[in-house]
Amino acid sequence: MIGVIAAVALIITGLVLVLDRANDGTVDDPAALTMKVRVGGGEIEVRPYRVCDMFARGEGACTTDDGATADVSLGLEDTAEIEVADEVSSVTWTLQRFYADESVNSADKKEPGQAKTETIAGSASVNGERTPLGVVEVSTTVIGVDDSGEEIPYGITWSIVNDEGAARN
Repeated sequence: MIGVIAAVALIITGLVLVLDRANDGTVDDPAALTMKVRVGGGEIEVRPYRVCDMFARGEGACTTDDGATADVSLGLEDTAEIEVADEVSSVTWTLQRFYADESVNSADKKEPGQAKTETIAGSASVNGERTPLGVVEVSTTVIGVDDSGEEIPYGITWSIVNDEGAARN
């Protein structure tokens, strides 16, 4: 009987270790990690516009893809929903909002498991007036695998430009 209990315990321990290793949070290709933006019934998949090797210094530490910036059209009364990937929601991430009036710019830090989606408004109130949203950025740090197979931290930023807000500036 003790042998059966020990065998079951070993199997359970092995299974837990395998599942833990399979779900270790490592991202194979941080540049391929996308998020979604839902606006007016449509959905846009957004690639990172900046990925930085946090251990590298100088030129080449970051790669930037300006073509990855998502363009949306949010009027003053409109909203959009941002959905980050599981790999992002399972770590600390930050959502920054930049408005035409800089006095209402904001940053919200999300703790691991706290949120996977966030609603963003097309404007904010300043002294009874609406100031348009210009840009939203989502940033996080994940563990990725470099070209030599080493696990290293990568800083990732996604960017969304509100064409309505940019047109008013």
